Amino acid sequence: VNQLKELIRRIDLQLHEHLQNHGVDYLQFSFRWMNNLLTREIPLPCTIRLWDTYLAESDGFATFQLYVCAAFLLHWRDRLMLEQDF
Repeated sequence: VNQLKELIRRIDLQLHEHLQNHGVDYLQFSFRWMNNLLTREIPLPCTIRLWDTYLAESDGFATFQLYVCAAFLLHWRDRLMLEQDF
């Protein structure tokens, strides 16, 4: 969770500060992402494909998961930046 926070801070400081300024704790959403490996966030066919990559990249699993979660935030960046009430 802290690694995701630091990664977003480095690659998109504006988004990171927006989340911080509105009291959004990364633990609120990213713990579930990390704990469930995104199975509750994406459709089953995508989950299977993602898990296939997890298995194929066993040595880099944690890093890959971290970057997938960061990509989720960046994908929703514009919507998140407009949000004022989390």
